[in-house]
Amino acid sequence: MPTYTSIIARSAGVGLLVVGTISPAPANGQPIAGRQVSHVTIPFLASAARPGDLSYEGGECDIDRSGTSMACEFQQVFFTTSDYAPQTCLVTINRYDRTFTRQDGGRWISTTPPEGLCGVSDITTLQDDGGVRWTMETRKRASRAAADRTCRDVDERPDTLSWQNLRRPLPCAFIQPGGISR
Repeated sequence: MPTYTSIIARSAGVGLLVVGTISPAPANGQPIAGRQVSHVTIPFLASAARPGDLSYEGGECDIDRSGTSMACEFQQVFFTTSDYAPQTCLVTINRYDRTFTRQDGGRWISTTPPEGLCGVSDITTLQDDGGVRWTMETRKRASRAAADRTCRDVDERPDTLSWQNLRRPLPCAFIQPGGISR
C-alpha cells in the first residue's frame, strides 16, 4: 500500500510533468515555421551537482515580439528536513522573476546589476536543447574583487540545474507545509 509521502511525491512529480506538457518549447528557442513563439515553458530543473538536493524549479516565459528578450517567472519547491521532527520534511515554495537576452545557439543570458562593496552580480544562463531539455547555470561574479579582502572570497563556481536525474529519494516519512509565497 502506498505511503502518504509516496503519494504526495508522486503527485508533485505529476504536477511538474503536467506543466511541461501544456506548452511545448521549440528546439533551441527558435520559432516553429509559420508560427511566432511567444510563450515557453521550462517544466523542471534540479541540481546537477548535488543529487541529494531536494529543490526543484520550473518557469513560464514570454518572448517579446522581436525574439530577443524573454521574461520568466520561476517557481521553486524545496523539501527540507526538520530538526524538531527528523522524519518530517518541510515543503517550501518561492517565486522570482528574471529577464533574459537571446544569445546564439539556444542560449539566453540574464545578469543582475552589481551590488554591494564587491559589486557582485548574478549571471544566469539558460540553454534550450529542445522540448523539456533545459539547463540553467548561475554564477556570481565580483566586479570589484580588489575593493576589499572579502571580495576575493566570493564563490564564482557555477551552480547548474538540469532536466536530467530529477527523481530523488526522500529522507522523510512525512511532509508538512513550510513557507508558502504568493
